[in-house]
Amino acid sequence: MKKIDVSKLLFYSLLVITVTGFIFGFGLYSGAQRTGVYLVVRDFTVAIANAVRLTTEEASTLTKTYPKHFLHPSRYHGSGVTLNDMSYDQEDFILLSGFFEKNNELRLIKRNGIIVRRWPVRFSEIFPDTGHIQDRDPPATDWNIYTHGALALPDGSVVFNFDYGGLVKLDRCGDLTWSLARQTHHSIEAAEGGGFWVPGRRFIPETADSPFPPFITPISEDTILRISEDGQVLDEISVPKLFYDNDIEAVLTSTGHSILDRMRWDKEIVHLNKIDELSGALAADFPMFETGDLALSFRNLNLVLVVDPETKLIKWWRIGPWLRQHDPEFKEGGKLVVFNNNLYLNSDPTGLKNSNILEIDPSNGKHKILYGDKFGESLFSTTRGKVELTRDEGLLITEPDGGRVLEVDAAGRMIWEYINRYNAKMVLEITEARVYAADYFDVTEWSDCR
Repeated sequence: MKKIDVSKLLFYSLLVITVTGFIFGFGLYSGAQRTGVYLVVRDFTVAIANAVRLTTEEASTLTKTYPKHFLHPSRYHGSGVTLNDMSYDQEDFILLSGFFEKNNELRLIKRNGIIVRRWPVRFSEIFPDTGHIQDRDPPATDWNIYTHGALALPDGSVVFNFDYGGLVKLDRCGDLTWSLARQTHHSIEAAEGGGFWVPGRRFIPETADSPFPPFITPISEDTILRISEDGQVLDEISVPKLFYDNDIEAVLTSTGHSILDRMRWDKEIVHLNKIDELSGALAADFPMFETGDLALSFRNLNLVLVVDPETKLIKWWRIGPWLRQHDPEFKEGGKLVVFNNNLYLNSDPTGLKNSNILEIDPSNGKHKILYGDKFGESLFSTTRGKVELTRDEGLLITEPDGGRVLEVDAAGRMIWEYINRYNAKMVLEITEARVYAADYFDVTEWSDCR
C-alpha cells in the first residue's frame, strides 16, 4: 500500500478551503456591492428558475386548456343576466371587460344580455414588442395578462388597458386605432378637457441611483398620465414625488418595518389604482376642492387623497376607514364613494368580513356604508373592484373575484346582475363594467361591421 503523504493532503485541503472561501467571500462582496458579476450571475439564475417555473406551473396556460389566472370559485347561482328589473330602461347599454370563454374581451350588451358588439383582444397581436414592460416578466401568452380599465366613447370605439401592458383604442368594428406602449394600469377616465387620465408606471433599474431615499432601486414608480384623444402623452406626474414635495414622505415609510435607511422596502412604493377628476358640474359641492382636482387611490397604503394636477398641491388625504380600497368617485353633495375591498389577499371567502361600498364626507370625515353591510348584500373581492354612480343615484358594482356585476338602486335594492360563468364550480373575472344610456352613443347601427 502506498504511503499517504500527509503534507500533500494538508496542502491540497488548505488550497480547496482557501479557494472555496475566496469564492464565497467574493460572492458575499458582490452581493453586498451589487457588482456587475453578481448581477450577471443573478440574472442568469433567475432566467433559469423562471423557465423551469413557466414550464411546470403554466402548462395549462401555455396549451390554452385552462385559464387558471382568470378563475375564481363560484359564490353565486346562474349564468349571464340573472336579474333584470323590467321597470328600468331596457335600452341601456352595459360595457363589460374581462375574460370570456377563451379570450380577453370587451362586450357591449343590453340589459337582457343580448350582445350588441364584441371586441376580442390579444395582447401579442397589439404589442408584439414587449420592451416597454420592465418591472416584470412580459406575458408568456395572451392568457398571462388581463384587461383592467375600459370605457366606451360616443362613436362606438373603446379604450382599455392591458394591465401594466399598454393602452389601446379600437374603433367600433374592432380595428386598431392606436396603441400606447407604456405600463398603463387599473383605470381609464375621460378628462373634462379632452383625452384621458390613466395610471402609468416607470421603472428605475437597480443600476440607477434612487430618487426616493430611503427606497433603494430597483423601484416601480407610479405616475399620473394625461393622454390625448389620439393616444399621445400630454403630461406625466410622479406620484412618489407628490408625497415628498407635500411633506408627507412619512406616510410612505410608516410601515412598522425596521428603521434602517437601506432596508428592503416594497418596490412599488405606492400602488396607484384610480384617478378620478372632479368635474365642473360637481365642483360647487366640494368647497375644499376645485374643478380638475384629482382623487387618487393607493391600495397598499389604505389611502385616498385629492391633488391639484397643476400646482401638485395635495389638498386632502385620509388613511381608512377603507382597507385595500379601489375606485374613488366624486359624488353629488360633496361626498366621495369608494369600493372598499375591506379584505387582505389571503382573506377567507367563507369568513364574516365582506367588501362594501363606502361614502365619506371629506369635509368632516363622517362615513357610512352604502352597500355591503346588510343581510343578502354579499360582496367579496380581495383584489381590484369598481363602483360607478348611476344616473338615478344607484350603484353599478364590479366584483372581480365573484365574476359578477350588480346594479342597485338608490335604496340599495338589486335591480340587475350578471355572472360570468365558466363551469358549475368556477367563474371568470370581470374587471370593469359601465352603464350607458342609449342616447350616449352616436351609433345607430351596430351590426354593419364585417
